[in-house]
Amino acid sequence: LSLSCRAHILPRHPLLFFSSALHTRLLSLSPKVTNSYIQGPTDTPLLDKTVGQCLEETVGRFPDREALVFCRDGVRKTFAQFKEEVDQAAAGLLALGLRKGDRLGMWGPNKYEWVLMQFATAQAGIILVSVNPAYQASELEFVLRKVGCKALVFPTQFKTQKYYDILKQACPELEKSSPGGIKSKRLPDLSIVIMCDSKLPGTFHMDEVMQAGDSSHVKQLRAVQQTLSCNEPINIQFTSGTTGSPKGATLSHRNIVNNAYLVGLRLKIRDQVAYGTTENSPVSFMGFPNDTIDRKIETVGYIFPHTEAKIEDPETGQPVPLNAPGEIQIRGYCVMLGYWDDPAKTKEVITAEGWYKTGDLGSLDEHGYCKIIGRCKDMIIRGGENIYPAELEQFLHTHPKVEEVQVVGVKDPRMGEEICACIRLRAGQDCTEEEIKAFCKGKVGSHARLFLSGCVALVFLFPDLTFQDPTLCCVCEPVPPHCLRQDSEIQVEGADGEAPAALRLRRQSKNQDKSAPFQSALSLLFTCALG
Repeated sequence: LSLSCRAHILPRHPLLFFSSALHTRLLSLSPKVTNSYIQGPTDTPLLDKTVGQCLEETVGRFPDREALVFCRDGVRKTFAQFKEEVDQAAAGLLALGLRKGDRLGMWGPNKYEWVLMQFATAQAGIILVSVNPAYQASELEFVLRKVGCKALVFPTQFKTQKYYDILKQACPELEKSSPGGIKSKRLPDLSIVIMCDSKLPGTFHMDEVMQAGDSSHVKQLRAVQQTLSCNEPINIQFTSGTTGSPKGATLSHRNIVNNAYLVGLRLKIRDQVAYGTTENSPVSFMGFPNDTIDRKIETVGYIFPHTEAKIEDPETGQPVPLNAPGEIQIRGYCVMLGYWDDPAKTKEVITAEGWYKTGDLGSLDEHGYCKIIGRCKDMIIRGGENIYPAELEQFLHTHPKVEEVQVVGVKDPRMGEEICACIRLRAGQDCTEEEIKAFCKGKVGSHARLFLSGCVALVFLFPDLTFQDPTLCCVCEPVPPHCLRQDSEIQVEGADGEAPAALRLRRQSKNQDKSAPFQSALSLLFTCALG
């Protein structure tokens, strides 16, 4: 995951100037890294606080300062106003019967209610489950069953997503249930459904939740807060599931609070490129405001404090030299508690020594800056040579006629694998195989010879293209479906040209929107952690 972090709501605070001094010390004391291992500085102590404690302290310091603004919905809240509503919502959730350790799913776009639920659940010791707003019925059913969600919160609709109707497909009992009394055969743990902006059969309206708590529930809330530990889970975020069913990365208060705190220190209220994974809370590398333009463009920044990173050969497990590609591994406070109810998958990615194996390919330079190359599972091994599809994809994206591209490996009896490039052109554009080859000649890096002479291609239609759509152009000649390796991320399923969900999730686009609702809550947490 490579993202651009924004924290426009951060208050001005002396701590924000710390990152400049930190950067100077890093470069002067350790200007050179000698191998593909790096450890971040440890002179900034980590915070042993819960999300609720961070919010409480921030309200004490900046009660009348704006905490968040949702312009489209006309919502503006100061920290004091936000804290009051968080406590109301938390007491209301307890009044509905939710208890510490229960899971509540938040299913919807970037709205005020998303942030409200993130903080309210944290106050009450309830674990918020981040449900992808694009999920359809089968995906929703899987994640709700996997973590045993007792409650689900969502708006009426977002774009074409009609959430109530989608939920009814997985929970047909909803429409004839009383609010809070759902008994579902397929979702046995789900009993409470809350709608943000309307009230339909079997649901509570958010306003009802906000008014449900009385003084006894407020007292109950205060008692629960006394039992909370920063090491307890607060949030379950599901991975994309491109190589199987989604896995629920379980994050603690300590994971999220400290990651937000350290991101806030380094951001210095500016946009920065960062790298991380869901399992790492999420950020582990990030640039500094005064980095050179080359570092900002070509790398994802420098390692975070209290965090270790190393690069290993994914095949041999041995360390690689500087500037050589390998799998990025991370260790430190930021690593998740594990995948929810999935010890086997957790053991696959977290070693006995505490290293999280990201599955991402990257390299470290002599100054400790990291460059992302691709995914281990995407790597093509052609005649013993490692080829990284992302390098070719990034180059092909610079062609003015190319809209989307996917480079994969296909089975070959002589070389083991060959390169396959699938290209979708921009609307109204025509292109030929010769034109693509001419564009690549003399420009592509070390894989130019392989790409131009060894490349095969696959006539493969993306789901949003009709059969034999003229906007699809494949380099070289088509290969039959059986030539694909069995574990490839791209496999043909049926004769209608339908692509599997894995490709739909993984394909790259120049204008892809990677925003997520969790970023709003995380941005506000930057403020609370720094406050």
